[in-house]
Amino acid sequence: MVNEIELAPELAEALRRQYEIDRAEAGQKAPVSGFTYKGVLLESRWSVLRELEAMKAVLDAMPELMARRLESIWCDSKAGATYSVSVREGLWVPDLRRAVAAGVKEADGGHNGIFIKADGGNGCVIDPDWDEY
Repeated sequence: MVNEIELAPELAEALRRQYEIDRAEAGQKAPVSGFTYKGVLLESRWSVLRELEAMKAVLDAMPELMARRLESIWCDSKAGATYSVSVREGLWVPDLRRAVAAGVKEADGGHNGIFIKADGGNGCVIDPDWDEY
């Protein structure tokens, strides 16, 4: 259930303008917000072309047998280089964590966090990594 709150018209307009600015500054837009590549659904919150290309590169960088375990990758354009990854049912293996992280690092140089969701209570959160340490 979503709670609604009433905003003053000036505040609502300011929030709308900020949203439009943030979306525009995210980069060049693709004609679609997502598509299937190598059997994995790739999606970008704001249809950012660079994010969609980066996710293709992640799959290309991963070992094929690991990439086939993935169901989807979603990039949160609002947070930049933050990924949510869903694993196909019954296909989680602990090494998938390293394969996804390495694929993102190779494809995009780093990330602001990766959230991997898998059945059976598996999955994990990978902290941001830009080789700054």
